[in-house]
Amino acid sequence: MGSESIEREEREHLEEVLGQVREAVARTDGLAQRMAAGHAETGAHLASVRGELSPEEAHLSAFELNRMDAQAASAALSRERLCKLLGSPYFARVDFVEAKPAEAVGDSALRREMGGGDAKLCDREPSPAVTYIGRFAFTHRSQAVISDWRSPVAGLFYDFEPGPAAFDAPQGRREGTLCRKRQISVEDGRLLYAVDSSSSVRDEVLARALSRSSDAKMHDIVASIQQEQNAVIRDEAPGTLVIQGVAGSGKTSIALHRIAYLLYRQKERLTAQSVAIISPSRVFSDYVSGVLPELGEEPVAQWSLHGLAERLLAGTAKVQPPRSAADEADPARAQRAAAKGTEAFALDLAAWLDGQLGAESGLFEARDVAVGGDVAEAAWLEERFRSYAPVPFDERLGLIAADALEQAAGRTFGRYAHACPTRRELKGRLLRLMRAKNPLALYKRFLAETGRSKLFRVPAKGVVEWEDALPIVLCATAFYGSDGFPETAAVRHLVIDEMQDLTPVQHEAVSRLFRCDKTILGDVSQLVDGRAEGTPEGIAAHYPDARVVRLLRSYRSTWEITELARRVKPVAGLEAVERHGEAPRLLACGDTAGVLAAVGEAIAAWRSSERHTLGIICKSDFLAARYAELLARDHELTLITDETDVYPGGVLVSSVRLAKGLEFDEAVLLDVDGRQYATEADRNLLYVAITRAMHRLTVLYRDEPSLFLR
Repeated sequence: MGSESIEREEREHLEEVLGQVREAVARTDGLAQRMAAGHAETGAHLASVRGELSPEEAHLSAFELNRMDAQAASAALSRERLCKLLGSPYFARVDFVEAKPAEAVGDSALRREMGGGDAKLCDREPSPAVTYIGRFAFTHRSQAVISDWRSPVAGLFYDFEPGPAAFDAPQGRREGTLCRKRQISVEDGRLLYAVDSSSSVRDEVLARALSRSSDAKMHDIVASIQQEQNAVIRDEAPGTLVIQGVAGSGKTSIALHRIAYLLYRQKERLTAQSVAIISPSRVFSDYVSGVLPELGEEPVAQWSLHGLAERLLAGTAKVQPPRSAADEADPARAQRAAAKGTEAFALDLAAWLDGQLGAESGLFEARDVAVGGDVAEAAWLEERFRSYAPVPFDERLGLIAADALEQAAGRTFGRYAHACPTRRELKGRLLRLMRAKNPLALYKRFLAETGRSKLFRVPAKGVVEWEDALPIVLCATAFYGSDGFPETAAVRHLVIDEMQDLTPVQHEAVSRLFRCDKTILGDVSQLVDGRAEGTPEGIAAHYPDARVVRLLRSYRSTWEITELARRVKPVAGLEAVERHGEAPRLLACGDTAGVLAAVGEAIAAWRSSERHTLGIICKSDFLAARYAELLARDHELTLITDETDVYPGGVLVSSVRLAKGLEFDEAVLLDVDGRQYATEADRNLLYVAITRAMHRLTVLYRDEPSLFLR
């Protein structure tokens, strides 16, 4: 079928579908109007008889109003999805012929024919089942018109080329022939193109998607998901999935699409309220916040690791904000942070806590305790404490208190019967027998017993250094267990982004705190805090039964930008998509005035283009703040800090640390000199900075460029 015939066919089909969607919108509007009228009538009736209804009648009336509110919310969501369908109802079509049992073995002649063109496959009997695939499913008069991208049949589009194909339907595995795979682009209700798939077409469609301008929000990628990405998205195996993806491999988007897929497939156990994301920063949380709503799912909880630590340690200590390694001016503090960032520190703390939770713990100093008219003897208390190992300490003391009260009940008579303490009171007395009475004290005891007390410093009263926060949380799991924190106990799937930013002890704390399935993603090559580079397997070791997948293909940057990044930091297996653009520009600027002038020229050129975002990236938070102050005299821009909670687009000034995870149409890197970028840690920073650029990159240096650029 020629391109004109294909477009004519698809234009006619599009008009038919849009008509059906408009009809559905009209029905939804009518239903909404009737519900609003019914709600108003019921509310007015209740107001007129207020005080005359029995409690049962009032309760039923309130229940009815709540039911109508829920129906109205559902109708509003349905209308919102339908309106999105009016703009772009689908992006693909697959024609599939299911094999008859005798054909399932395979017809060699037919297989040879498959290489001769899709038309021959589609002309064979029986007629193929035609499926259109979009973000949301749509049914008209009980007939499926559009299938959700997460449905089993949609796997035909992502995983197969025309020829033998199969998918797992609810009724069982369906095998047969994919005789047509068509890619369709519809924007604002207009057909832009419709082409039958081939390798050249796939590359062209992918190139169109990658050539788009960056926006203030990350968007879904349902129309351009690649086969290796689809395998990760549709991975439903329980446990922890660790995604090691090179810069630009789409790992964050893939993780969010995986969440949308699991919400669709596991409705009986997962809701948006039971999913949470640990993001690297507030601005990053805002940047990715639109993906799930675009896919028809509700937003999920998002925490920064610092924000989560503050919530969990509320009432125990305040947590000092994280500090960039590039901004650290206190060598002693840097040395403490480095010691607490090692694998040995994590393993020692975890093993020590396991020992304290065991039967041979030395934390409980048993003494006789009066319980009403009875006495719980020290030996008995010690035996009970041992017998409940490895139950967390808080729960263990509660169990011992219950046992002591039960024992005392059979021995207490007369006036002593009313002198027994409550379980809570007795548990408090038992806590006083502990040598560490809270998680902070437990952490200090570990440091003392392992000769590390010098690593703990209090920056201010009631405040702990950032590097101590998660170790204290880890100790809190020994005290209260993973169910002892309401904020985390309800989470049934956790996503951790930028996994390489977490130290081993932070991973151990998160692993023990969240006893649920997890999707963990990042790139060990993008470590920016000066620690020695780890491995995905090393991270996975902190999570029971974790499995690792690798994504090696980079989609974000042009081939030329990726080649520069690869020159700065050779990454094994990195494969760049063949999308060409301008070669990165390396410019000498001499001094600060020269740097500001070069940035001004870059901003002017960007404003004359149709691009949406320009990132000006500095090595440290301090330099980013200083340059933002100087540039703001002549240019409108936004400085990204730890407190920035909205990603605005436009011109943004950021440190490398806070730019990580973001992408910009164009990027300008400042002061990439031999003095600024000289160590292995600096090499990582430069690699991260370069890979933020999608289409154009300018690298500025003063006198001599960094050796990593040569």
